[in-house]
Amino acid sequence: MRHNVGSAVPLAALALLTACGVSAGGTHPCTLISTPAGIRVEVYPELAKRVADATLTVCWDDTCRKRTLQLRETSSEEPATPGNPVITTESATATESPAARPAQAHEPPSIQPGFAVIRDLPGKPIHVTLALKNQRGATVLNRQINTTPQPTYPNGRNCSPGGHQARLTVTEEGSLISR
Repeated sequence: MRHNVGSAVPLAALALLTACGVSAGGTHPCTLISTPAGIRVEVYPELAKRVADATLTVCWDDTCRKRTLQLRETSSEEPATPGNPVITTESATATESPAARPAQAHEPPSIQPGFAVIRDLPGKPIHVTLALKNQRGATVLNRQINTTPQPTYPNGRNCSPGGHQARLTVTEEGSLISR
């Protein structure tokens, strides 16, 4: 029995490249996946526990954008419900209760980083002001920093970049640093 696979291989390769989008340089398929432009903010957990409201103001040239950040404490023992999604590495069918876990396996609560989408965030220096307030509305932290957002490459550096992003961290001492 003889199979004619000579013409099937080039057609399959063409279909794969067409399905994945444009190929940069003809060697790496680029998908249509992109990444949003914006700023990711991580806050030291002990400080973040006191935060009820987080606001980020970003300015460049004559443009300013103000965004609210959602910082939420999560733990591996918190139930995942439709209104409370939690990402874990545990199996969905695990029957072990939290009390049955060894003490050293207990994971401390963590703070979910906030991400402020800023669609027109440029790839040039920006001025950022981060204000954190407690339940009473009192300022817990108000810091400013200059940073330069970098392009993201969700498909690799051989493909077109996604949105520009910056990453900021509030340290244990209350400093705002760019990562």
